[in-house]
Amino acid sequence: MNEIEEMEFEQRILESAMHNTYLILTGKATYDTLLDKESIQPGSIDQHVETAFLFNPVDEDYNPKFPHLNTSDGKEMIDSMIEYFIEIEEYEKCAELVKFKEKKYGTKR
Repeated sequence: MNEIEEMEFEQRILESAMHNTYLILTGKATYDTLLDKESIQPGSIDQHVETAFLFNPVDEDYNPKFPHLNTSDGKEMIDSMIEYFIEIEEYEKCAELVKFKEKKYGTKR
């Protein structure tokens, strides 16, 4: 892979991670449905293509309700997502994440 291809791949992974994490965080998708969507064959989660996340969904501590958001890392993850969606001008997603953050942490951006 040349340098340009590598940069494009990294950008696709970042975009995938932000969008997929947003979908799970807001309850619009589950880990399994995202894997199924990206699978080469329906029902085959071991052949998914690019399903990236900002957390490790196969970690022993993973829970769809995001218990790790109780740490400062969780708050930073949401802040990073908000900044990303501001940059690409997806303000509706920003608003949802800000509301989620205010409800979860009781703080404003």
